[in-house]
Amino acid sequence: MNLSSLNKQHEDMLVRYIKSIQGAVYEATEDDEVNKFLDFNEILENIINYTNAFNKLSKGENKRTEWAYMTPNLMLYATIGFLSGIKNKQNAKLIDKLSDKLFNMTVDFIGETTDILEDIQLKEKIQAEILTFKEHKYEPNN
Repeated sequence: MNLSSLNKQHEDMLVRYIKSIQGAVYEATEDDEVNKFLDFNEILENIINYTNAFNKLSKGENKRTEWAYMTPNLMLYATIGFLSGIKNKQNAKLIDKLSDKLFNMTVDFIGETTDILEDIQLKEKIQAEILTFKEHKYEPNN
């Protein structure tokens, strides 16, 4: 699975996030006779392919920010929808518990992503200021 990411830290976070989502869905589907877990993994692959394509096509800081939040939001909505679709009287408590866990995990992920984006923006601002300073550097007349 090829993941587009902001940097190595973000990539590691994405991998952990996706594995956590897969773990939750596996827990919810492990007693099923059909391959619902495999079906769900196809959904995740489609989200990853979509967000990777969006990242390649998007330019600028606003598009980068939109893309960075797109992956966890789409995955959360898809997972909650999937879990809602398999919810029944026997697994309702488990599905509710997993849904709450996924929501909280996504909020944390988004917070960490915000920190990474702010660090990137600060570095870019400093780099731009350095370049501007070098371009306008005072050179005394001889």
